[in-house]
Amino acid sequence: MDAQRHLSGRAAETHRHLSSRDRAGVLVTAAVVALVVIVYGGYGGHWLWTGINIHTASLWEWLKLLLLPVVFALLPLSLGSRRRLQRRARSLVLAGGALFLGVVLAGYLVPWAWTGFVGNRLWEWLNLIALPVAVALVPAYGGLRSSWSRRDSMIVLAGALVFAVIVVCGYVVPWRWTGFTGNTLWDWLHLVLLPLLVPIVVVPVLTPKAVKHIEVVGDSDSNATADRGAPPAASGQAGPLVAPDAAGSLPTVPPAPPPTFAQDLRPGNAGEAEAGGEP
Repeated sequence: MDAQRHLSGRAAETHRHLSSRDRAGVLVTAAVVALVVIVYGGYGGHWLWTGINIHTASLWEWLKLLLLPVVFALLPLSLGSRRRLQRRARSLVLAGGALFLGVVLAGYLVPWAWTGFVGNRLWEWLNLIALPVAVALVPAYGGLRSSWSRRDSMIVLAGALVFAVIVVCGYVVPWRWTGFTGNTLWDWLHLVLLPLLVPIVVVPVLTPKAVKHIEVVGDSDSNATADRGAPPAASGQAGPLVAPDAAGSLPTVPPAPPPTFAQDLRPGNAGEAEAGGEP
């Protein structure tokens, strides 16, 4: 009975988990459909109440709106993955990055007005990507910390020196394409505070809890799959399978041993033991 209650409880928990995933899938699908309808109405139907048109909702504005939420949405998948990106996945990431870089260059050089990139300088790009990049690198922080080498320190130091030269020249020369002129220490704190808090504070606190939750959910799913594939248990304890001998008669099966003292103390036999004067 205890085993049956345990299996039924685990099955109910798995059912609730699957139901929540189904509801989440329905909500995400409905949100995507609504977004597509609104975007089509704004650009194609010229629905004024949406405020979406070629002038107000360029690619740059969509990046500011969706880049960080998309990174957060993909973060649990990255945390739950125990394997590194395979070669095909890396190729897709590199191809997507190269395609986006081509769109950025064309947006500035052609220029493509629908991208909205013209007028945005290095300072605006740093404000756009600093926090999303810090969040996207959350799954890699543990591996980087364990495999960090002197070569990595030299690469980071060289990158920091190059960036420092760009910052100084942006203020002193000044290089207008950097957009640094006019930004004070307060503006730099707004830029770097949250991206620095992610690896220093947020990751050490939240990553173990997130990974533990993902492991528990994965174990429950695998156990439920194993339970569905296992044959049903018999109501009683099955005896040993005995094959007939050469003459065709079944050999005599020895009787079961008498119950032990530990078996007599089970809840069903406790009353009988006390009534019979057992110690």
